Amino acid sequence: MTVRFAPEAAKREMTPVDNLFFTVYMPEADGMFVKVYLYGLMQCYHASLKEESISDALGISESDVRCAFVYWQAKGLVRIDSDEPFVVEYQLSDRPSLTTATDLKYRPFVRAVNDLLAPRQLELRELRALYDCIEVYELEEAAVLELVAYCIEVRGGSVPANYIRATAKAWNAEGIRTAEQAHDIVESYRAKRHGATEILLRWNKKRLPTKDEMDLYEKWTTEWGFDEEAILAICPQLVDVAQPTFAILNDRIEAMRDKNASTAQSVRDEAAKMLDDREFAKVVFERLGKIGIPKPVDASQLAMFRREKEIEEEAILLAADACRAAERPFGLLKKILLQWVSDGVRTAEQAKIALETRTTEYRPERRKKPAVTGYAQRPISDLDIEHMIVDLSEDV
Repeated sequence: MTVRFAPEAAKREMTPVDNLFFTVYMPEADGMFVKVYLYGLMQCYHASLKEESISDALGISESDVRCAFVYWQAKGLVRIDSDEPFVVEYQLSDRPSLTTATDLKYRPFVRAVNDLLAPRQLELRELRALYDCIEVYELEEAAVLELVAYCIEVRGGSVPANYIRATAKAWNAEGIRTAEQAHDIVESYRAKRHGATEILLRWNKKRLPTKDEMDLYEKWTTEWGFDEEAILAICPQLVDVAQPTFAILNDRIEAMRDKNASTAQSVRDEAAKMLDDREFAKVVFERLGKIGIPKPVDASQLAMFRREKEIEEEAILLAADACRAAERPFGLLKKILLQWVSDGVRTAEQAKIALETRTTEYRPERRKKPAVTGYAQRPISDLDIEHMIVDLSEDV
């Protein structure tokens, strides 16, 4: 059996309100906050009136209702028991809350901070730490709100007030005072945390990036002009590294920068070229009779002859076949290719003719002579100077 007043009858009942509310709390409260408190108090006393929400009854948003109860929680008159679903318990109070003792000029600021931290209620000692952000470290109130919001993002709603104050001290040292400056540095923090963290996740490292790692990421994006997509496109190049690090990634990014590849597409294109160069170098080494995998420098030197000097692949392979029996086959191959660059040999047909007319130069029994014979002596040309960087010796 259920016995209760009808909602229409309940509206004719009375709701007791402590005079302390009128004398201590109401004078300094926002009018809408007073309405929310009184309407909620009426619902506490008359359960049949709970069917209509406070926001609908007062014609305000649910966010405004929550904001009001956060304010009254700071005053000690209510306690927010749950955020989702939103549950409020009214408290009996025979004295003003500690937060009513705060300076009147900070009350709008405290209200805004409580909105950010709801349902948490700050104690007076915590508020004093936030006042230091304004009075000691000279941040604008709006800048402190930006700071509080970011600290909550990093540390959660239970972030210590002393952590917020310590960050304010660091901002003061960096010359940050205004809300605009605070917004800019927070956006910078977010970008660095997001980008650097994404890289760590690619490596299955579930931790926040260090300051040095964030500084590297900032260098890549601000100084070198790489966007996040381009950096992530370089990460697959480290799949053969047992323990990838930001330092190793920095070397790979710098190599791409040297090739003017700073967009995701250009990075992928350059990576495809590098893979193709390595595969071609493997084929050349097989034709030379060399055992082992060519080093990156070997692949890049062969790529120079293929791409920059435009010697056909088949021509290079024909030269590799001719050098197979030499004591230092790769060194001899590079000498031949350099000579072909000077002589204008580019195609496979031209290579066959050049090899046929200089057969004696590649015979194995002549490999120990101090110099390859059969080439006319000539002064050093600009082309020779240009290719001095090509190492004509071999490592093995």
